[in-house]
Amino acid sequence: MSLKDRAQPPLARQKIIADRHINDFHNSQKRASRWQGMEFPDIWLLFAWCALIAIGMVMVTSASMSEAVGHNSDPYYYSIRQALFYVAGLVCAWVAYIMPTHFYYQNSGRFLIYALILLLILYIPSVGVSVNGARRWLNLKFFKLQVGEVVKLAMIIYAAAFLQRNSQFLDRSWRPMIELLCITGIFAAILLRQPDFGTTMVMVAAVLGMMFMAGMNLKRFIIFFGVVSVMMGAVLVAAPYRVKRLLTFLDPWTHQYDEGYQLVNSLIAVGSGGLFGSGLGQSVQKHDYLPEAHTDFIFAIIAEEFGLFGALVVMALFVLLVWRAFHIGYLADRVRRRFLSLVAYGIGLIIAIQALVNIGVTTGALPTKGLTLPLVSYGGSSVVIVCVSLGILARIDAESRYQAKREGII
Repeated sequence: MSLKDRAQPPLARQKIIADRHINDFHNSQKRASRWQGMEFPDIWLLFAWCALIAIGMVMVTSASMSEAVGHNSDPYYYSIRQALFYVAGLVCAWVAYIMPTHFYYQNSGRFLIYALILLLILYIPSVGVSVNGARRWLNLKFFKLQVGEVVKLAMIIYAAAFLQRNSQFLDRSWRPMIELLCITGIFAAILLRQPDFGTTMVMVAAVLGMMFMAGMNLKRFIIFFGVVSVMMGAVLVAAPYRVKRLLTFLDPWTHQYDEGYQLVNSLIAVGSGGLFGSGLGQSVQKHDYLPEAHTDFIFAIIAEEFGLFGALVVMALFVLLVWRAFHIGYLADRVRRRFLSLVAYGIGLIIAIQALVNIGVTTGALPTKGLTLPLVSYGGSSVVIVCVSLGILARIDAESRYQAKREGII
């Protein structure tokens, strides 16, 4: 107690002490309430998350050194930036984790509106950045934000809230599904205008998957899936450069010196890795043979330096990550938290689809498409948004696990 407080009459001193005890109690309650109703998040989710970050840090360093020396005279230029992206992603993931899940439900509409505003801002010349004819990035001076990454997460949260609000109509009416597809279609049309077919495809596929997981009538789902597939196919063949990519995919070796150059060199990298690879840092294709070696085609460098064994380890980590996401969604469903369940399924679908497409493109199983390998490829927007998504997923698990333990489910 200070000298000023001691100078007070005895009753006043007692009141001061009592008030301080009450304030201390309320402050301790506030600190406790932040973690009240939560359990420690899924350990396997955290393991897969950290393992992929570690692999990404090592492989971006290995794959980018040659290009970094050629363009910036600093072999660790991309490595340092990627490390900063990981730190920023983990900080943002922590912020997403400490937010209660009802915050996302209450603001789902706002998130989508903010995403739409960001998409429209792209077309302001001094703000939007155009690279190779595609206007996808916002110039934030210290960071270029790829808006499509934000749109995917915002759409997942909005779709989950929408499906939760209309859950009683999924078997009785076409209207809710048509409304959700129309909203998704508006964002898809804007993304295609950039153009960004890859992000559009991942977003639409994830929303369709969430509709199925929400319990939509199977017959109606098949109809919707067929209509959307036809529309996406029409969009694919409408652009001549996409048709050229498709023809190149069918026979890349006849176009190995023009349109098929990137795919052919990716296949050479994957094939030359053998069973155990050439060793860390020993890739040949990363030395100006394979374009985008540290971004979209980093899986080819992993296969070249660590062989089939290393490639399977990376694939196993993605399988583990997606499996835990679906397990978390299933647990949230069991404790009657439908919104959280659908968000978890949506996050798992986005990571699964994007990883599958990236690996398929790298190995020649799918036509070339500019999609990063989540958490592994170089790039700030993808790393930060995936980390935020996983932070939300960890929060969903922490709350659902606590509720399940209270009810004796686990």
